[in-house]
Amino acid sequence: MVKVIRQGVYYMDGRLVKESEAFMTSDKREVAEKNTITYGILSAHSKNMGEALALKPDAVFLYDQTDVLRTLDFVGMKEFPVSTYLFDCDFVRSAAKKWGGVSVPNGLASENAFACEQVAKSGGVLLGIDGCGALGAMSFGGDGGDFLRLFTKGSVEEARRELLAVYLKGKLRKGVGPTDVALAISQALEKAGNFAERKYLEVFGAGVSGLSMDYRNAIDSALDCGQVSTVWTTDGKTRENFENHQRATDFKSLAPVQPAYYDGAVIVDLSDVEPMIEVNGAISTVEEFLESASDEYRKDGKVFLGSTAIECEAATYETMAEVAEILRGKKIGNCACSWLPYSKSVTMALSEGGYFNALLGAGVNFNDLLDAQAGLVGKDANFCGEGDARLDARTIAATLANEGSLTSALGLDYPKRIKKYKFDPAPYTSRVTSFIGKPQKSAQLFYGDEIQPLPEFPPLPERLALAVDGEEGSIAVLIDDPEEYAWSYAVEDRERGAFAALAKNFPERLRTHLIDWGILPLTYERFTFKEGDVLHLEKIAELVKAGEERVIAKVVGKRRTKDIALTLGKLTADERKILLAGGKNNLVRGK
Repeated sequence: MVKVIRQGVYYMDGRLVKESEAFMTSDKREVAEKNTITYGILSAHSKNMGEALALKPDAVFLYDQTDVLRTLDFVGMKEFPVSTYLFDCDFVRSAAKKWGGVSVPNGLASENAFACEQVAKSGGVLLGIDGCGALGAMSFGGDGGDFLRLFTKGSVEEARRELLAVYLKGKLRKGVGPTDVALAISQALEKAGNFAERKYLEVFGAGVSGLSMDYRNAIDSALDCGQVSTVWTTDGKTRENFENHQRATDFKSLAPVQPAYYDGAVIVDLSDVEPMIEVNGAISTVEEFLESASDEYRKDGKVFLGSTAIECEAATYETMAEVAEILRGKKIGNCACSWLPYSKSVTMALSEGGYFNALLGAGVNFNDLLDAQAGLVGKDANFCGEGDARLDARTIAATLANEGSLTSALGLDYPKRIKKYKFDPAPYTSRVTSFIGKPQKSAQLFYGDEIQPLPEFPPLPERLALAVDGEEGSIAVLIDDPEEYAWSYAVEDRERGAFAALAKNFPERLRTHLIDWGILPLTYERFTFKEGDVLHLEKIAELVKAGEERVIAKVVGKRRTKDIALTLGKLTADERKILLAGGKNNLVRGK
């Protein structure tokens, strides 16, 4: 079904050849590394192609990023430097108006669907989104630090990473869907030691042509094996997709040039992929799960589905049309099923094609979408109220049609031929407002009770008193789990007056976040802090200015006073300047 090659490979003569068998010289390998789709896209969007890339994306997506917008207002930004799409509340809409972005109201589509239907281009780079790879676009997530660097510096930092080839061959059998393919790939890569972790994936091969664009998009959205970004080869079906969405000029033919070098490969025979299931993180085929499921998932000897929500990323037109055909004339009975639509345009097409009525007639719920989003989206199914699971929509439909008893959709008898999807842009043209190229700089941001402007941030003082108990109004941040400390937490801590953070270690990215906000990243080794302890730091600004890497703190407790050594680490001249100023924002604001 899926084979993983954990060594370098060349794509040559229409097949993958292990590096050890290709007999290519080092200079030929260097050329072959540049023949991939991924290299071509990154090199077209980066100032350099060294170990650290300086990417300038074609578009940015800001969802629930009010801290970023407050910071941009604080530093006095005049206009978004790249096309920026903003989702959500009145505050966000006012930012789109002030700085020349695009305001996208909630409910039109998921961010992923909007990007695929309206923005992504073949050969393009997107920031703040994922799941556009099947269109030939590389998508990158991002945190507040990434967005601010882009808006203030014009580019975002991205590490040069290893690249894996995902070679598809064969053709899916009836009843096997996109989520099954994604889970099969994830299972194989997990068994290979999470081989795709922090890598790029490039999807191509003879099997791609047999997949519709809906299937490709759904596979790309569902694939979650730790990769940073995924991109697919493009073909005639990709071109038709762009033409259908009235964006023909956004299509570009993309394919690896042979020979192309990859750091590893995943070979997927689509003909052998079976209906899959992931329950509480464990992936198996549906048949294997049925054979080994424990009693907590069973009722009267059968595995019963309790409630389900088909995720918006997977609920594409073709998927929902197939679900409708499987459920046409059936009744789902006591099984609850809610659908959060991929987009309003998909909903319209399903209605016009008669699929909407078939789904409603079977008992699928379309009404209370907010409840479905809050309570069910993120997991596809729930078994007997116990385990959360991911299943392909075809298997879910087959299960619902079987009175909730888990059933593989493989070989299921239903009309797979569906009406062709015709995209209608009306939901977007009626509600999406673009201010690109026409920012209203005199406009005010819509601040209110829930969202307030950033306060003034004072420079680093000479003396600090760090309260370990973290009481309101104190200035200590004690970080137990640095891996879970997000960029937004640094914003919150700085707002309440924090000047320092203490932890046993800081990942490089977190350390950068803290310094950017004027927070000293101090590490300790053997000392265990107690509630009520206060750490006193003397002449701290002077020590930072001098580039000292170690700081002596006087710890004053209820019954003791003790000196301990804290490590600040090596600071660059720019980092020292940022910390002394009280954060990068103060420096940017002063320019």
